[in-house]
Amino acid sequence: MSAIPPVFTVVPAKRQRLSEDVAEQITRYVIAHGLQPGDRLPTEPELVEQYEVSRTVVREAGRLLVERGLVDIRPGRGMVVADFDGSSIARQYGLLLELKQGSFRQLMEMRLVLEVGVAEYAAQRRTSKDLERIQAALDSFATTDEHDSSLEADLEFHTAIAHASHNPFFSHVVVPVNDYLRRAYQPSLGYEAARPQTLAEHEQIAQAIDSGDAARAGELMRRHLGRILAGSEELVQDADAAPVD
Repeated sequence: MSAIPPVFTVVPAKRQRLSEDVAEQITRYVIAHGLQPGDRLPTEPELVEQYEVSRTVVREAGRLLVERGLVDIRPGRGMVVADFDGSSIARQYGLLLELKQGSFRQLMEMRLVLEVGVAEYAAQRRTSKDLERIQAALDSFATTDEHDSSLEADLEFHTAIAHASHNPFFSHVVVPVNDYLRRAYQPSLGYEAARPQTLAEHEQIAQAIDSGDAARAGELMRRHLGRILAGSEELVQDADAAPVD
């Protein structure tokens, strides 16, 4: 009886480890040189020479870094440092929901817990520019009747508060959630009917942040997002997806 050939070969595994190594070295290069979003990395031939690997390994390393959100690969420019906008995290939120490993309601629960604290810190740390941005979002929400523009202003209000906390980790969680909600929310009678209440709640939160009342800002945010959580089934078709076991 002949032996069964192995399912995996050594070469792909070795190549994967090598591309991981190169990806890590490129990451350290970005950090060591203090590169910022939009800055160019060495070209593919330069990376091949620098790390003494093949073009295939460099390209695999580049794909890994794109998946991790560190770089973008642009035609004619090669690899550039990506904007740290959390877009890869937003894609993962969507994938978790599609794979039924979490529900929309659970995502909203995370948003509630997080943004209560965010509002508290925003009230303590807000600047005049932060308050201007929050007010601009309120004004935009109050003066538009079109769903997409209204939703954009709604989410911008929450993004502005995250920025007012002056904690980049908060922004890098809130912004990806908003990016997902931007794609998930659908025009609905429930959302439109609640707009006056949403505006009133936003205005109260903004006033508490403006006055520096952290406890009140947090409590108002809790009430606001608690209402959104209770009505989540009206916002997306898959709001009642099966929860994690």
